[in-house]
Amino acid sequence: MMSNTDPSAQRFQDMPLELPPTSPPPSSAVETPPIGETPPQELAHQAADGHRGAAWRFMIWILKNDPRAVVAVSSMDDDRLAEHLLEFIALGTWAQKPFVVPLPLRSAYTRTRLRTLFMPGAGMDSDRAQRVLLAGLHDYRPLMRANAAYILGQVGKRSVVPDLIAALRDPITAVRMQAAKALGYTGDPEAVAPLLGAFPRADEHMGSLIFHSLVQLGSVAVPGIIEASTHNSAWIRWYCIRALGEINDERALPTLAQALNDTDHGVAWMAAKNLPPFGPRCVKPILQALMAKEPSPWLAETAGYVFHQLYQRYGRLKPYLSPLVEELNSTTFHRMTGLLAWQTLEKLEADHILSLTLQELAHES
Repeated sequence: MMSNTDPSAQRFQDMPLELPPTSPPPSSAVETPPIGETPPQELAHQAADGHRGAAWRFMIWILKNDPRAVVAVSSMDDDRLAEHLLEFIALGTWAQKPFVVPLPLRSAYTRTRLRTLFMPGAGMDSDRAQRVLLAGLHDYRPLMRANAAYILGQVGKRSVVPDLIAALRDPITAVRMQAAKALGYTGDPEAVAPLLGAFPRADEHMGSLIFHSLVQLGSVAVPGIIEASTHNSAWIRWYCIRALGEINDERALPTLAQALNDTDHGVAWMAAKNLPPFGPRCVKPILQALMAKEPSPWLAETAGYVFHQLYQRYGRLKPYLSPLVEELNSTTFHRMTGLLAWQTLEKLEADHILSLTLQELAHES
């Protein structure tokens, strides 16, 4: 196991959140020793004092879902037990001392179960849990910071957003990743700009986590993503267009329609893939995009794809959109496309087609 006091950022760049597998225990530790008769309440106080023998026995009671163990956690009058539990989750030590534990405590499930104690109403006082986790987020040990960020994300309180935003600038990759993931669970619009601001420094894995957090934030993230969708980096625009499609907020339709004409082919096609799920709502913005400027080959290609997908699903649209798709696929599309797009929109509005229900649109007249 790595030294718990090693502050070197380089050694932790690819550090996983979970502990690596431990080496086989000595034969004397293979079988779990007797848990004894000491009640969980007393074991909890001994564990808080730093006694490792009491600590593993107490955690066994927790894994057994004994109500007395949960009551013992909730009734502690200081932070020491919570601090030691977080340390064990992150580092496998107890009170900063090596800890050889029985096999039942050497699993990912054990750490998951112990993290649950920090959840609101799950055992620990919520103010204490937040205080200990925030202290862990600022700990000198990277694994402590990463695990604290992970649990704070599961708790999802907005009050910790400033600390998680600061953790996006942590020198350790694992901590930044957990902070990015955690911000997505807070539901706080204040998290949007820092997440988007982390994109230029992100690798592919971090970029994917930022994307998922933006999608998790949902509609509150839409204005910020729309603004970022004009970024000079095609990679960032691609993620923004993808996120807007996943969130499926109608405010994004003009941006998605304009992205069909993006200078980057990948961005343009990401917009094309994300527009059909909006259904007939996307027809008018795309027609307006075709009318606004002379279409590039990509705009003709992507708009034609979207319209084809739509009238395959909604038959009532086919007589209106099919001629336009033929024009977009022709070699002379740039000469008549704007006019034909305007005429198509005029006919759709005159016949009130776009105001029909989806069921009505699905049946050809």
